[in-house]
Amino acid sequence: MIFKLIGIAVIGVIVITLLKSAKPEFAVFATIATGVVMVITMLSALRDVVIAFDGIVEKSGIDDAVFSAVLKIIGIGYLTEYSSSLASDAGCPSIAQKLQFGGKIVIFLMSISIVTSLIDVVSALVSAI
Repeated sequence: MIFKLIGIAVIGVIVITLLKSAKPEFAVFATIATGVVMVITMLSALRDVVIAFDGIVEKSGIDDAVFSAVLKIIGIGYLTEYSSSLASDAGCPSIAQKLQFGGKIVIFLMSISIVTSLIDVVSALVSAI
């Protein structure tokens, strides 16, 4: 997996470097395309991790809603970071910063359900004592 990503990155860097000298206006598109190909390559491995994580959740007895919320939060974090990097690569660092801030707010809002579940578990443990 890592060798595929390194290969894609090296080819992308070479193409982007050549485009910057010949046709600089296409370098941004090559950067985005390289990133998209890398993400698509990683998605198959990510699917396997999600399936393994689902098995762990089933064995542990954790509520599926918590599992779903955690996966959504992880996904939002990755998508926010990736989108922010794209904005930075395109020469818009201000938009990248605002995107990161927005992603943090969404993650904070989504974490409320996890905190609520945690409080329920702690309350149940305390009442059992």
